[in-house]
Amino acid sequence: MAGKIPAHFIQDLLVRTDIVDLVDARVPLKRSGSNFVARCPFHNEKTPSFSVNREKQFYYCFGCGARGTAISFLMEYDRMSFVEAVDVLADSAGLEVPRESGDVSRISSKGLNEIYDVQELACRFYQFQLKSHPNAGRVVDYLQARGLTGELALRYRVGYAPVGPRSLPDDFPKEALIEAGLLVSKEPGRSYDWFRDRVVFPIRDRRGRIVGFGGRVIGDGVPKYLNSPETDVFKKHREVYGLYELLAEERKPQFILVVEGYMDVIALAQYGINNAVATLGTATSVDHIGLLFRYTNEIVFCFDGDEAGRGAAWKALDSSLTHLKGVRQLRFLSLPDKHDPDSLVREEGAVKFRERTLRATPFSDYFFDRLSLNLDLSSIEGRAALVNKASPLIEKVPHGVFRDMIEERLQQLTGHPSLAIAQSGRSNPMGEKARVVGGVGATPSALRTFLALLLQNPNLGQYVGEETGRKLIEINKYGPLVLKIVEMLRENPQIEAGGLIEAFRGEPEEDWVHKLIVWPTQVAEDKVLEVFLNHLSYLTEDRLRHDRLEALINKSKSSKLTESEQEELRRLTTLN
Repeated sequence: MAGKIPAHFIQDLLVRTDIVDLVDARVPLKRSGSNFVARCPFHNEKTPSFSVNREKQFYYCFGCGARGTAISFLMEYDRMSFVEAVDVLADSAGLEVPRESGDVSRISSKGLNEIYDVQELACRFYQFQLKSHPNAGRVVDYLQARGLTGELALRYRVGYAPVGPRSLPDDFPKEALIEAGLLVSKEPGRSYDWFRDRVVFPIRDRRGRIVGFGGRVIGDGVPKYLNSPETDVFKKHREVYGLYELLAEERKPQFILVVEGYMDVIALAQYGINNAVATLGTATSVDHIGLLFRYTNEIVFCFDGDEAGRGAAWKALDSSLTHLKGVRQLRFLSLPDKHDPDSLVREEGAVKFRERTLRATPFSDYFFDRLSLNLDLSSIEGRAALVNKASPLIEKVPHGVFRDMIEERLQQLTGHPSLAIAQSGRSNPMGEKARVVGGVGATPSALRTFLALLLQNPNLGQYVGEETGRKLIEINKYGPLVLKIVEMLRENPQIEAGGLIEAFRGEPEEDWVHKLIVWPTQVAEDKVLEVFLNHLSYLTEDRLRHDRLEALINKSKSSKLTESEQEELRRLTTLN
C-alpha cells in the first residue's frame, strides 16, 4: 500500500526494538541464562523450547523451528503483514516510516481505518437484514437448504444485501463507502449499492478486519458470484476467504485445504473440517501461496475434476514453485465428476472426505504425471519433450534437497539430466553451498563454522578487509557470498544477528542464514575471535590446497605415491 520501506530504516528500527519486551507482552518469558524462554506460542508443548535472545534480537523454537526477528514475531503471532508489523514497531518507537519513491498509496492511514470502519458497519447492516428484511425468508431457505446453520452464519458473519439501488443507510460516510467499493457514484446526485439482492460473505484479513465482501446471487441471476472491487485494503491476489476463521480454530494447522468457493469453505466447516480456505474468484497466486505457508507447511489443493479444475490446479502448482523449500509440501485432490467439496462432503460425509485428503497426490507425482500426458517416454522424442517441459519449471524451485530430488526423478524418467541440473553448478553457486551448510547435524566444516560465527557475531566483519576479500573472491567459490554479508555489516555497523535475518528476508540465502544463526558452533566465547581468524586463514588458502590435492590425485592414477605423499593426500582429503 505504500512505497518500499528503506532497508536502513528497518535496521534502525530493529536496533531500537527490544524483542524480549515485545514478546513478553504477549507470551510471558522467564530468564534462562543469557536467554529468555517460554512454551512456544506456535505449537502445543508441555516444556519450554521457545527461546528469545536479547543480545542478538531474534527468537527460535527448538521444537517446531519457528524463528525470526521482532518483525517476524508480529507477522506470525498478531497475523500482520510485513508492512503492518513495521508500522506497529515504528509507532512504538515514535518513528515515522519513510517510503522510497514508487508505488505510494494515495490514501492515508486515517483513510484506511475509515474504510475498515465503514465495512464493519456494512457487515453489521447486512447481518441485520438477513434476520429482518421482508425478502430475507427466501435467502434463509436457500442457506438452510445448503446446510448452513445459524451458528455457522454467525461465525462467518453471513448477511444479505437487499434488492434495490440503495439500501445502505444514508448516515454511513459516503466517501468511505465509495473508497470501499460498496457505493458506486457515476455522476453527481446518482449512486447505487455495489451489492444488491445477494447473500454477502465478508472477507476478513488475518487480524479479523473486513477488507471486502463476496456476494452470491439468489437464483439464476448473473454474475453468479461478485466480489468487492479492488481497493487500497483489498487485493484479490493477496487474500483468501476463511483464513481468519481457520486460524481462530487452530493457529498452526497440519495442512490447509484450498477450495474454490465460499460455500465450499462453509459446508466443510459444517462437517467439522475447519482447515479450508477459498481463493476469491481468481487463480491461486504466488502471494496466496506465500500467505498460506506462513501458517502451515502443507497445502492441499482441492478443485473440480473437470478440465477447468485441472487447469486451476496446474496454475496453483506453477504459483507454488518458488515457495517449495525446506519441509513445505503440496498435494492435489481431484474430485469426482459433477462434484465440488460442498456436494461431495454432503454425499459421503466427513470421514470419507478426510480420507480423500490424506490420499491426495503428492506434488512430485502430480507434476510428472501431468507433464508426461500424451508423451511416449519409451522414445527419445518423448523423453526429450519431458526434459524441455520440466526444466524451466524446476528452475523456479529454490535450491535445496527437494529440488535435488525432483531433478533426480526427472533424470530417472528420461535418462538425461535436466537443464536445471546442467546449469545449476555453473550459474548458481547457492545450489552447492546449500548442500554444504544446510545439514546442521553433519560434521562441522570450516565454511559452516566460519559463516555461523560471522552471522552470530556481526562485529567479526571488521576483520575481513579489502585485501582478504579479494583473496576470497579469487581463490574460494564462496567468496562473493561472504562478502555480501561483510558489505551489509559495513553499511550497518550497529546491526545485530536479528538485523541480518531481516536483511536476507526474501533472498536466496534466507533459509541457511536462519539455520546458521541458531547453529551451535561449540566455540567458547573467549575463543570466538581466534577460531574465526583461523578459519578465515584456512578458507583463503583453500585454492592452494585444492590444486595440491588435484595434483596428488592425478599422480596416483599414473604412478605410486610415496608414503609422505599418501599421508598428505589423506590429510587433504579429510580437510576437504
